[in-house]
Amino acid sequence: MNRSKIRERFACQGVAGGEVVVASAFDHPDRGSVGCPAAPVLGAALTRRGLRVRYAPLTARPETRPAVRQDVPPDIRPEPRSDTRRDDRRYAPVTGRADGALPDDGHLFAVSWLDRHGRATGLAAAAHPDDRAAVEAAGQEVWRWSDVMRSRRMLLAGTRPVCPGALGALETALGVTRGGAGGGPVFAYGPVTDVPHHAEELARAGIGTVTGLDTLPEHAAVVFPAHGVPPVLRAEAAARGLAVVDATCPLVSAAHAEVARFTERGDLTVVIGRPGDAVVPGILGQAPETTVLVETAADVARLRPADPMAVSYLIQPGIPVEHALPVVAALRARFPGLRGPDPDDFCYHASDRATSVASVAAAGDLLLVAAGPGCPDARHVIGLAGDSGVLSRVVTGVADLCPSLLREAGTVALTGARSAPPGLVDEILTVLSGLGPLNVVDRRVTSEVVTGEVVTGRERVVTGRERERV
Repeated sequence: MNRSKIRERFACQGVAGGEVVVASAFDHPDRGSVGCPAAPVLGAALTRRGLRVRYAPLTARPETRPAVRQDVPPDIRPEPRSDTRRDDRRYAPVTGRADGALPDDGHLFAVSWLDRHGRATGLAAAAHPDDRAAVEAAGQEVWRWSDVMRSRRMLLAGTRPVCPGALGALETALGVTRGGAGGGPVFAYGPVTDVPHHAEELARAGIGTVTGLDTLPEHAAVVFPAHGVPPVLRAEAAARGLAVVDATCPLVSAAHAEVARFTERGDLTVVIGRPGDAVVPGILGQAPETTVLVETAADVARLRPADPMAVSYLIQPGIPVEHALPVVAALRARFPGLRGPDPDDFCYHASDRATSVASVAAAGDLLLVAAGPGCPDARHVIGLAGDSGVLSRVVTGVADLCPSLLREAGTVALTGARSAPPGLVDEILTVLSGLGPLNVVDRRVTSEVVTGEVVTGRERVVTGRERERV
C-alpha cells in the first residue's frame, strides 16, 4: 500500500469561511472517485480542535495541483512565499479566474492509496484560504491520519456478547405485544435482560418496567426476566391473578430445578457465582435457608454444613465454567461426598466468549472493546484479555479512535460489550477499512453439549474462511 499512497494539495470549490469541509468522498484528477470511509475520525479530530466541521463530497481541481511531495509534509501556510514557485502560487487568495469559471475558494489536503484492484481510498479536508487556523488544522490532521495508513489484520472475537438466553427472553417479551397477553397492559419485572438497547426496544414496544408487583393493575401481564425470580414472586403473581410471561433462560430454570432437587434430599447447595449478578438472587431464593454463595476457593473454608456428607454444588449460569473449576476442586477436597449438577445444564456461552476474546487478544497488538459509556461488561472483557498483556481500549464511538492508538497496530482485535450501541462494531470496521487494506478474520468459539455418542472431528472454532477442527 505504501507505494501507492500519495499526499497532495489541491484547490477546490464550495468551502465557506469559518468551517472545515471533510470529504465524504472526493474526485481525484487521476484516480477518479476516492472513497473516504474513515472521514468520521478526521472530522472528530478537527471538532476536538474547536472547528466547525461539515461533511460533503469534494472535487480536486487538476489545473491547480502542485507537484507531488511524498517525503515531507507540505507547507500549509495560506500566503505565498517570496519566491512564486508553482507549489505556492495556488495558496494565494483567489478572487476570480480569467476563463470566467467560479473561483477556487478552498485549500484541499488529500491522501489516497490504491487497493490491489486499483480502487482508491483516502482522506481529504478543505478550508477557506482566509481562515488561517482552519487551513493549518486541516493540513495537520490529514497528514497525521495519513501516517496511520497501513495494511492491517482485524481479528473479530465473533462470539456474541449477548447470550442465547437473553436473546430468547427479548423475543418472548416482544411476542407478548403481538397478541400474547390478550391486549391488556404488559409490564416487565425489572430489566428483562442486562442489555441497555434491549430495554429501549421493549419500551418502544409499549412494555413498562416495574420493581414491585403491588403497583400492577388487575389482569395485567408481567414478564419475568431472563435471570429468573425466586418462588415468592411467582406466588405473589398467582395470588394477584396476574398473567405471567416467563422469559427465564432455560439454563437458569435448570439451575432453579437443581436447587429444588438438592434441597429435597437434604443437601446444602453451594452456588459458585459472582455476588451482584442479577441471576444470583433468583437461584438463592429457591431455598434461602439451605443455599449459600461462594466466589473463590478461599470461600470454601468458611462453609459450615450441618452434614459434611450432604453438600451439592452448582455453577451460576453466566460465568465461565473454567473459572469455577478451582472452587469445585476445593469443595471436593473438603467434602468427599460432594455431588454436582447434570453437566448438560452448564452454561458455556461465557466460556466461549472468554476463549474467543483471549484468543484474539493474544494475537493482536491492540484490543478495542466497543461499548456504551461506563460499561462494567467492557471492564470485564478487558480483564479476560489481561493475561495477554495487549494494549486495550474501550471505544464508545469512532471519535475515540486516534492516530497514536492505531499507528503501530498491525493486528487489531475487536469485540463488543453487551452495552455496545447497535452498529458500533461495524462503524469501527468501516473506519479502519479507510486507513489501509484491511483483512478481517472472524474468530468465534461455540461449544455444543453432545449426549449419547462419542464425537471426534467436530467443528469448534471458525476463523475467517478457515475452519479449525478439534
